[in-house]
Amino acid sequence: MANIRVELSPRDQATREAIIAELTDVMVKYGSPRESTQVILFEVSHDLWAKGGVTYTKRMQQREGTA
Repeated sequence: MANIRVELSPRDQATREAIIAELTDVMVKYGSPRESTQVILFEVSHDLWAKGGVTYTKRMQQREGTA
């Protein structure tokens, strides 16, 4: 059995499903039964995720010249 937890920025549903499918395939390749492999995606808003004390929202605004 495998439990995979992933923290990532928001994605559309098709991308979420692709991530889940591919992570599951990797674990099955290495011996985890498909029916026992669980994937949980934790989407974190760019407003709540920071690096070096600056949120990713602010970083994107700075990069675009809107901050």
